[in-house]
Amino acid sequence: MAEINARAGCGLEFLGMAEWGDSGGAYVRWPDGRHGVVTRSFAPLDQLHTTADILHLARSRGLPVPRHDLIVELRDGTAAIVQERLSGTPLRRVDADTIDTIDAMVAVNDRFAGLLADRSDVPIPAMHLRASGPAFFRHETLEAHSERSRRLLHLIRETGAAEPHEMSGDDLIHNDYRPENVLCDDRGQITGVVDWHVLRGDRHFTLVGLLFALTWCTIDPRWSGVQQSAIDRLDEILAATLEPHLLRLYWAHWMLRQLDLTISHHTPESIEIHLDLGESRLN
Repeated sequence: MAEINARAGCGLEFLGMAEWGDSGGAYVRWPDGRHGVVTRSFAPLDQLHTTADILHLARSRGLPVPRHDLIVELRDGTAAIVQERLSGTPLRRVDADTIDTIDAMVAVNDRFAGLLADRSDVPIPAMHLRASGPAFFRHETLEAHSERSRRLLHLIRETGAAEPHEMSGDDLIHNDYRPENVLCDDRGQITGVVDWHVLRGDRHFTLVGLLFALTWCTIDPRWSGVQQSAIDRLDEILAATLEPHLLRLYWAHWMLRQLDLTISHHTPESIEIHLDLGESRLN
């Protein structure tokens, strides 16, 4: 905070640490009384400015995303982002009694359709199905783990051998659309979607990622409010709205990511749950 104020002369007041979010962060107040959130990023500055531009565009269309007010390069080579603090708190319950929450999350995501039709400079993420990619998309991890993971890797590569083997589209997609990045009010209405690293593609890709995130929540004690009934509802929506070959394509991508992550860093229980999840659609 001291470095941000010294470099930008903005006079931010520290209010407290943010409770949620993998990026961490602090709540702050501007001299004029506006509230903000400070997070740190390792992304290049040009990428951060692109994100700010796209979120400005989304806000101009009435979408519930935060304004990025300030980007400051820090001495250690990272950057600090001071963004608008939206109202609401992260979703804590996604279960049978709040099944409409899934429908609401799908409806909000649908509002990002076609937003980047004039922004071909925003990248479409690679699927990494034909060959190993960077961390969390490494084929070698699945190859080395077990007979089940090797069989899933074969199915992932088989999916990548077909066409299309990459994603297309002009929707704004959130690459980490999950409960802690969706804010809601006391009535359960969604008030914001936060923690953006903007990408371009098919918005349904985001929803497949949400299903994998919800599955992870069922074994994460922080998210005991996420129940299988909510996952089943989202699975029904995906089956009804996505062409089978696209659902398989996106499933293979998220499966590769999640298995590389869980095999490398998490428990045997986590690995088994995600092997089951992969086999449910790729077999």
